[in-house]
Amino acid sequence: MDVKWVDFLVILLFFITIIIIGKKASDKVVRERDFFLGTKKMGRIPTALSMAANDFGGSGLVGAIGLTYLVGLSGAWWDFVSIPAFIILGLTLVGYFKRLNIRTIPELLERRYNVQTRIIAALLHLAGLTSMVTAQTSVASMVISSMTGIPPAYTILVATAVFVAYTARGGLLAVIWTDVFCYAIVMVSLLCAVILSVFHAGGMTNIVTSVPSSFWRLDQIGWMEPLAWTALVAFSYSLNQNFIQRIGAAKDEATAKFGFMYTGINYLLYGMIVALLGICAYLVSPGLSNPQMAITVIIGILPLGVKGLLMAGVLAATMSVSSSHLNAGATIFTIDIYRRLINPKADERTSLKIARISTVAIVILSILISYFMKNLINIVVFGQMLYVGCVFFPLILGLKFKWITGAAAISSIITGTVMSMISYLFIYHKSGEMIGAIHPVFVASGCSLLVLITVSLPTLIKRYQSI
Repeated sequence: MDVKWVDFLVILLFFITIIIIGKKASDKVVRERDFFLGTKKMGRIPTALSMAANDFGGSGLVGAIGLTYLVGLSGAWWDFVSIPAFIILGLTLVGYFKRLNIRTIPELLERRYNVQTRIIAALLHLAGLTSMVTAQTSVASMVISSMTGIPPAYTILVATAVFVAYTARGGLLAVIWTDVFCYAIVMVSLLCAVILSVFHAGGMTNIVTSVPSSFWRLDQIGWMEPLAWTALVAFSYSLNQNFIQRIGAAKDEATAKFGFMYTGINYLLYGMIVALLGICAYLVSPGLSNPQMAITVIIGILPLGVKGLLMAGVLAATMSVSSSHLNAGATIFTIDIYRRLINPKADERTSLKIARISTVAIVILSILISYFMKNLINIVVFGQMLYVGCVFFPLILGLKFKWITGAAAISSIITGTVMSMISYLFIYHKSGEMIGAIHPVFVASGCSLLVLITVSLPTLIKRYQSI
């Protein structure tokens, strides 16, 4: 790739700016609440923009461009499924969670059930958060490697250094304000890239007539994958710590709802841009052996300066999600495991120290995992499936119905986890039977729901008999 000093200068300015923002925000962190909940006074702009940046992600960007490179507009489902999820949750659960005034979902599970449920959910969530960081660091590594020619095994270390520094020091406060800057870089870089890419490809008329007609259909990946992704994001946005923290950081209920609504609507524009970039990459360079490198085709056709801007955009998407998930993981470990099991009497200073150490530990683990798992979308789906598909029904139904028992919740989560892994590793797309077409996230949630109801049923029967 022909990268000039101008592009490196753009990247350097991006890093300098984000370091300055991260440092200024970090200097304001004096209490535990600042690190975990960002002062709880965030207005609409930082709440909405940081929430959007937190979900776009480098893995979603690179993976979705690669998918649309392969199948056309159907690949945009990866982004479009987020639209109804954000809007519906913004109108329903967000206000409820804000009024509960919780710090973590596992904490809420203990309030409803028992400490065992809290610990199991916390461990599963840590696994899911680590998988997300793994996917993001892989993307950052790929971008830097394509720029410099340095092997990804080394660039992944460089890619993580900046966001680990400000996340470990400044917590959620630093994450939110750097996310606002990252959001601006992502959207500006993608808008510039798609306009110039469409022009390079000969305009929309030429693009429409030159690619296969199937590229403009929405059924090229079947319907099971989009349905599974829809369920996955709905579960995820309800349960993931990084969203719970932003709800908690918002100054009031209306602000938290606005953040969800804005992100959902923004996904319509974002998804169309990403899809067009993938299709343009196919038209410019068909036959790539690795579709995930389609983003480098787009970078390669851009003029000086804009090339560096798009690289900065990919890095911004990567860093915003990585920092959010790192802070979420540190919060889960510190609040739900360390202070609940290991050292319940820990003061604020000790808690902040543990949170910062766990931030570094999570990123080290994610780097090690990245050397073994390469498919970005699969990494994200697998990690999230372990947590959200198994915890959703015990949480939501448990809040609604008092006859759901703690034993049922634990059994439900464990069964869903085991069955999802069996389905993912041995059945899904590996069996010719109909069962092989069922996505693991439906297996996880379905088994979880079945066990939850079955184990709780005797309690419900006793209640009716006592009436």
